[in-house]
Amino acid sequence: MDSARGRLAELEAAYTVEKSKVDRLQARLFQHLRTHSQERDRLRLVVKYRRQFLDVLLREGDTEAERVAQEYEQAKTRTEREYEETDKALAAKKELGAEDQEELGRLWKNLVKLDHPDRFRHEPDKLETVEKLTAAINHAKDRGDIGTLRQIAGDPQGFILRQGWAGLDFREEEQAARLRKRWESLELEILGVLEATNRLHESPKFELLGLTAKEPALFDRVVAKHTAVLEKEISELTSGAEKLAAEIAELTSQVAPG
Repeated sequence: MDSARGRLAELEAAYTVEKSKVDRLQARLFQHLRTHSQERDRLRLVVKYRRQFLDVLLREGDTEAERVAQEYEQAKTRTEREYEETDKALAAKKELGAEDQEELGRLWKNLVKLDHPDRFRHEPDKLETVEKLTAAINHAKDRGDIGTLRQIAGDPQGFILRQGWAGLDFREEEQAARLRKRWESLELEILGVLEATNRLHESPKFELLGLTAKEPALFDRVVAKHTAVLEKEISELTSGAEKLAAEIAELTSQVAPG
C-alpha cells in the first residue's frame, strides 16, 4: 500500500511540475498573440454575420436581417468574455520554483492518503464532500497552486470545515475489503496519471516547451511566425468584410453587423 502511494505521489508531483511549465509557456504565448488573435476572431464573426445578414435581407427583408445584427452583437460579447476568462485563467497558473517542486512530492504523499468515494457511496453528504475535495485538489494542481495543496495535505479536516462541507473520518482502517478497494483505487489513479503524462508528453505544447528550453530565442521566432499568419488572415478577412458591407449598403440603409 505504501509503495503504491509513494509511486502515485511521485507521478502526481512530476506531472504537476511539467504541466505548470507548459501552462506558463502557453500563457506567455497567449499574451503575445492575444491582440492579433482577438482581432482575427472578431473579423471572422463580422464576415460570418454579414453573410447571414445579406442572405436574410434578400430572402426575408429588413426586419429579419436586423435580428441577425443583434445575434452578431451577442456573439461578439461572448467572444470578448471568453478572451477575458482565458486571460484570467492563464494568469492564475503558476510555474513552480525549485523549492516548491521539492515540497510537492512530500505534499502528494499526504494527499494520496485521503479517502476515495467508494467508502461513502451510501452517505450522500460525505460523498459530496469527497467529490468537492477531489475537485479542489485537481483545481489547485491545474493552477500550480501549491498553497492550497499545502493547506489540504497539512490539515484536510480543517480545510473541509472551513469550506462548510460535511466532515470526514480520515483514520486508517485495517479491514481487508477496504484495503483491497483502496489498493485497486490507487492502481487506477496511477494508471490515470501515467496516461495524462503520456498525453502531455505527446502534445505540441510540450514539444514547444522542450525546444524553447534548449533554445530560448525560439520563442520569439514562434511568436513572429504566428503573428505573420494572423496578420495575413486579418488582412483577408478585412477585405471580405468590406466587400460584404458594400453589397449590403447597396440594398438597405441598415448598418451591416460589425
